[in-house]
Amino acid sequence: MAPLILKPTSPAYGGAAVARDDGKVWLVSYALPGEVVESEPRGRQGGVAVAAATRVIEPSPHRAPAPCPYFGACGGCQLQHADYAYQLELKKQVVEEAWARAGLRLPPDTPVLGMDDPWRYRIRGEFEAVAGAQGWRFGFHRMRSHSVLPIDSCLIHDLRIERALPAFAQAANEMHIEGLQNLLLTVEPGGNGLLWRLRFHGREPRWPRDEFAQRVAELLPELTLLDDTMALEFWGLTFRARSDTFVQTNYLQMLVLYRTALHMLAAKPDERVLDLYAGIGTISMAVARDAASVTAIEENPRAVQLGRLNARINSAR
Repeated sequence: MAPLILKPTSPAYGGAAVARDDGKVWLVSYALPGEVVESEPRGRQGGVAVAAATRVIEPSPHRAPAPCPYFGACGGCQLQHADYAYQLELKKQVVEEAWARAGLRLPPDTPVLGMDDPWRYRIRGEFEAVAGAQGWRFGFHRMRSHSVLPIDSCLIHDLRIERALPAFAQAANEMHIEGLQNLLLTVEPGGNGLLWRLRFHGREPRWPRDEFAQRVAELLPELTLLDDTMALEFWGLTFRARSDTFVQTNYLQMLVLYRTALHMLAAKPDERVLDLYAGIGTISMAVARDAASVTAIEENPRAVQLGRLNARINSAR
């Protein structure tokens, strides 16, 4: 079979690039617009043919070496083969096209608010458990697959999360824990707390949870292991968050997002504000400093409970 040679022309949502060959549309992973790549068909996605670039024949000037050793196999990241400035440009193009399909025009001078350092920014991570010859390990799903790729490092997660993974695996192996599904970890941006939640396939069995937590704590003496709530602080506000409530995983960009949203809202002292999908009330509490009142709407009962607590903590209206 002759190799499939494609030349993508535009970015697609999710990190792939769009190419056309004899009228057929392809979504090509690991390729950049303007490149010529040899590709391998990988089935279909949403009715569109999917392929993965296996060799770059004519590279883009924006192509960069991926720093992560798992890139290309792990399904977590899609654009590490592009320099960061170009990643931002591609994402802006995707937003412009989405607006255009809705009959809207994104102002051409709209800025893209990127990060100074696009690494180690995630304060929360969910890792799938996989049992191997050496026992339990944690990792991510492979690209477009249900199989799990065990990892030892992840450059986009807070280093404390990366260091915690082998500790949880070691404790699970020492205590012969069975039926693990995944591990959810969240670190306090301004503290030493590590919020954890271990989930099992099916109904959670009877297992030595307290002894397990004590063993992990012994392996991570620099962290405080938390199993209920953790602190989230910014702009003089204090919040409590749980593993089953939403938090922005990129804490630094969360502050940029909130600052931008509040600037655009420009709430006045005589205005009442409605905050939809309010979560634990982070934006609600920030807006309440300027507005007459804020009504927060949220369907997650855990988030509602914490939202009420956070309102009391911050004396919000």
